[in-house]
Amino acid sequence: MTEPLITAGTYSPTSTTNTFDPELPKRWTPVAQARFLDQMRTSERPQAWYCTRGRTCDGKPHGKYTYKHARADQWPPPMDEEWEHWVMASGRGAGKTRSGAEFVRTMTRYTGRIALIASTSADLRDVMIEGESGILRVCENAGFRPHWEPSKRKITFPNGAIATGYTAEEPDRLRGPQHGAGWLDEPAHWKNVEYVWDMYSYGLRLGTAPRTAITTTPTPIPWLKEIVAEPGSRVISVPTFINEDNLAPRFIQRMRERYEGTRQGRQELYGEILTDVEGALWTDELLDATRVDRAPELTRIVIGVDPAGTSNKRSDLTGIVAVGLGVDGDVYILGDYSGRYTPHEWAGKVSETYHRWGADAIVAEKNYGGEMVRTVLATELSDFARVIDVTSRQGKFIRAEPVFSLFEQQRAHLVGRMLGDLEDELTSWVPGKGKSPDRLDAMVHAAHELRGESGPVEISTPTGALPRARSPLAGIDVALLDMLATTI
Repeated sequence: MTEPLITAGTYSPTSTTNTFDPELPKRWTPVAQARFLDQMRTSERPQAWYCTRGRTCDGKPHGKYTYKHARADQWPPPMDEEWEHWVMASGRGAGKTRSGAEFVRTMTRYTGRIALIASTSADLRDVMIEGESGILRVCENAGFRPHWEPSKRKITFPNGAIATGYTAEEPDRLRGPQHGAGWLDEPAHWKNVEYVWDMYSYGLRLGTAPRTAITTTPTPIPWLKEIVAEPGSRVISVPTFINEDNLAPRFIQRMRERYEGTRQGRQELYGEILTDVEGALWTDELLDATRVDRAPELTRIVIGVDPAGTSNKRSDLTGIVAVGLGVDGDVYILGDYSGRYTPHEWAGKVSETYHRWGADAIVAEKNYGGEMVRTVLATELSDFARVIDVTSRQGKFIRAEPVFSLFEQQRAHLVGRMLGDLEDELTSWVPGKGKSPDRLDAMVHAAHELRGESGPVEISTPTGALPRARSPLAGIDVALLDMLATTI
C-alpha cells in the first residue's frame, strides 16, 4: 500500500485557505517527507530569468515578474551575432556566477556537450554546480531540473545535453573530450591558465559557433588582457554595488568603508583590469617615460640568455633579450626573442640574434644547465663567439633591483613599441610571487654585463674560442638533449 503523502489537513501552493498543519511533516516517515519535498519543488511555478524588457531591464520586479531577475549586464550577447567569448570581468558579488550558470542552461539548447572548468574540485561543486547561484539552483528555478552525478562530475539535462566538470588542477583531462560551449570560473586566478585554456580550446570544436562564458574578478595577467582584446570577445565589467539589492547591507557597508578609493577596491569591487600591479617594480608609466623611438650609437651589444631546464608545454620560457650600451652610457633594450624552445632551437635563436645585432658577447645563466649551456651553444656558434657564464647566487629581486634603478634614473630605456611581452612581464612581476620572469632575467643578465656590475652575480669571462674539447659534455648529440628536455 502506498503511504499517503499528507495524512491530515489539505495544502495547495496557490490556495489562500490552506488547512495544512506545518508541524505535521515532522511525524511522517523519511520516505513520506522526501516525497512531499519533491512534490513541493515540482509544484512551484518556473521563474523566467530573462524578462520581456530584454537588455534594458534593471532586474527589479515589474509586472508579472514579481521577483528579481536578469539585469541588462547579465544577458549574454545575442546568439544571432558572431562572438566567441563572453567575458564578465566584474567585482565580487556582482552576479557573475548566476550569469554563468544561466548561460550554461541557455547553451543546452544549442549544443549537447558543455565544459565546466573551475580552479579546484571544491569550487566546481560548491560554486558552479551546487552553489546558491549554481547550475542546479537556476535550473530548478526554471523548471528544468537536471540529473547531477558528483562521482562523474556530470550533469545531464532534461533535453539530453551534458555538462562535464573539469579543474585547473587536472588540465590534461580536457584532452580528448569535445565541447560546443564552456564556462570558466575565475580563470584570472589560475596559475596555469594559459595551459588550461590551450587544452580547453583544442576540444572546443562542436557545432557551427562554439562559445565560452568567462566569469572572473580580473587581475592584470597577460592571458586575460589577450582574451579581452580579441575581436571575438564581448566584455562586460560592472561593480559589486550593482547587485546591492541581493547582498547583505552590512557587507556593502564594510566593503565601502574598507576598500572604497583603494587600488584593491578598484580591482575586487569595480572589476578594473589594473595596469599597475601592486608590488611590481616596473610600471607602464615608468616604461613609457623612459622609452625611446631609436637607440643612439652603441658601443656594445650583448645577448642575455636565461635557459629553461625543459621544453615541454609547462616549461618556463627561454629568455633571449638583446641589450645595448649607448655612447651616453645608458642601457637600451633592443629586442626580445624569448620563447618555449628545445635546447637545439634556443641555441639556434641565440645564434640568429647574436649575428643579427652584431653582438660582441652572449651572457647566459648556467644555474640549471652548467656546461650544457656552453655545449648547446657551441653547436650553433662560431669558434670566436664570446660566451659569459652567469651564476645567479642571490634572489631575483636583488639581481633586478639595480637594473630597475637605472630605469628610475632615466638611464635604461625600451627601444620602440615592439616589446609587448617583455613589458607585460616587467609590469606584472612581483618579487617573490608567481612564476619565474624569464624575459626579465635575460634582460637583467645583459644589463649587468654592460654596466660592469658583477655584485649580484658571479661572472667568468673566458678568452678565445668556446671550449668545445674541454667541456665534459662535448660530443653529446644535441638531438638527444632535445629529447631529454621534452620528456622531463
